[in-house]
This record gives sequence, structure tokens and C-alpha cells, in this order.
Amino acid sequence: MNENAERIINACNNNFEANKGECNRFAIAVAKEFNIVLSGIADNIVDEIQTDEWIKLNDGIDAKNKADKGFFVIGGLKAADEIPPAVHGHIVVVLSGDLAHDKYPTAMWGSLGGPLPSPGKNTINFSWNKTSRDKVIYAARQI
Repeated sequence: MNENAERIINACNNNFEANKGECNRFAIAVAKEFNIVLSGIADNIVDEIQTDEWIKLNDGIDAKNKADKGFFVIGGLKAADEIPPAVHGHIVVVLSGDLAHDKYPTAMWGSLGGPLPSPGKNTINFSWNKTSRDKVIYAARQI
């Protein structure tokens, strides 16, 4: 496994317990370990990952490939873009690992009451419903 990919997994595991109650707090804490600044709620972070500082990715396969190479990868969807529209947006930290159904990458996330992942063992199809999971936006930063 790529050294940076392993560092990201370790950072997720180290920050999970203290931040598992909110996806944005979790992602912000993990990003901070790599001097990447994320801020605000999930909707704000989805906007941030679409700026020029981030590499826009095509899909979950692209996200998995970047994570495998040791890039810091965020997947997210704004509340208004979820089906049905949600109260809060949602973000995940994509990890090096398997793809589910050949398109959903392994990730970790915090949650305000939705399903929590088993650290390092879940793919994003457990984080969004069937109608929203194919709309997730992915972006990466080199660390």
C-alpha cells in the first residue's frame, strides 16, 4: 500500500471516535493532519472541493484510484442535491481499498444519526441512499 494512503487511513482511525457524530468535523480533523484546510458544514465543504486547489474527479473509480496513490480524497453531496432533499449535506473521506459494485469506493465518515462505518470497512453506498450515491462529487489533493 502507498505510504500516504496508509497515513490517511491511520488519520481517519485516529480521528474517528472524537468526531464520529458529524461528517464535517471528522473530515476537517483528518484534513488538518495533512495541512489541508476545510471549514464549515458539509455543503460548504462540497463547495470548497470544487475550487482550483482541488483536482476534480470523474467518479468513484477515479476517487479510489487517487486514494490508492496516496491523494487526500473527499466525496460529498449537498443537501439540496440529495434525493429526496436532505436537511444536511454529507461528506466522506475516501480511502485506499475495495470498490463495491465496481463503482463505490471505500471511505470513512461521521454522521448526525445516519449509519456509521466500521472503520476502514465500508464503501460509500452505505453512506448515501440508492438514488443519491451516484450523484456524489469527488475531488482530491496531493499530500
